[in-house]
Amino acid sequence: MLHHSRSKSPLRNILAAFFILSSLYGIVVSILLLVRKQLTEDNKIVSYFNAFAHMLMLPALVLLPLNLVFRRRWVALAQVIPTAVFISAYGRFFLPRKPTVETPSSRQLKILTFNIHSEAEVLEPMLAILRECDADIISLQELSAEAAECFHISLSDLYPYRALHTNHRANSGQGVLSRFPITSQAYWQNPNIARKILGHLRVEMDIDGTTVTVYNTHPIHPGMSDDGFSTRPRGAEIDVVLAQVAHDTGPILIMGDFNMTDQSEDYQRITAQFEDSFGATGYGMGFTFPDLSTFQSLPGYWPLPVRLFPFLRLDYIFYNSAFQPIKAYAWPTSGGSDHRPVLAILSLVNGNTP
Repeated sequence: MLHHSRSKSPLRNILAAFFILSSLYGIVVSILLLVRKQLTEDNKIVSYFNAFAHMLMLPALVLLPLNLVFRRRWVALAQVIPTAVFISAYGRFFLPRKPTVETPSSRQLKILTFNIHSEAEVLEPMLAILRECDADIISLQELSAEAAECFHISLSDLYPYRALHTNHRANSGQGVLSRFPITSQAYWQNPNIARKILGHLRVEMDIDGTTVTVYNTHPIHPGMSDDGFSTRPRGAEIDVVLAQVAHDTGPILIMGDFNMTDQSEDYQRITAQFEDSFGATGYGMGFTFPDLSTFQSLPGYWPLPVRLFPFLRLDYIFYNSAFQPIKAYAWPTSGGSDHRPVLAILSLVNGNTP
């Protein structure tokens, strides 16, 4: 009997450690979820947490029922808040969506946004995606001079109207490909940020007599800040975009690689005025980054040549009330980029939106 009791001791110790760690995990994540709005992302712990909150809440969905099975109700209780917040934020993405009833006079548009990872050599896989998607409007981030020249030549049959802006920093290039006439364009880097790394592009296009304003934006990643991991520079760049948008009228699209998740404060600020196409019609988590499935997609900071699938949603297509959402999804491949494109189908229903 003594030998039998000792043989069970390691298992009991493992289970005890598991329950303790489960409790600590649930308590810490619950506290962060409860206090993050009060502390705001000026607190670095909150800014880190919001960047990965969707992943940090996921274990609770498993731990809650598992601890109930083991009759550890107090441990299960620690998982209630993360589970409830995750289901509240993402549960609808796994339920059937009601189909949108299109207005008879609406104009359906296919729109794609794609960060091409400053690619300058292996461009054929990206060209294949741009042709296959059959989009009416395409926004490109991290556009290298080589890619701009390639797309200018190879896609002129599909996109006779192009706004392609590049400079000595390949990752700050921005481009728009369009089947509709581009009537104005403006490219800039945020003058309020010392490290002017990334770029932004605003274009106006004529779609059947209606002026549609398109912002192709790429705010700085918090990890690229001079102040450690800080969301302030990203927020400053989004401020510039929203300040310009405030002077626009009519249909507006804001798309690009925003370097933010849907748990971030900047996402909340944008969606206070605009709708997220994937949030309205998407299914699943819609992850777009990082797709490290090819050699050229590996960033310089990634030390291991291993395949890694996306677990963050950083790329978005936002729209105002001039549009109705039909469908949105992340493209299943990346064409060698570290981002997967996002495609949205929207109906232009009101060309006179104030």
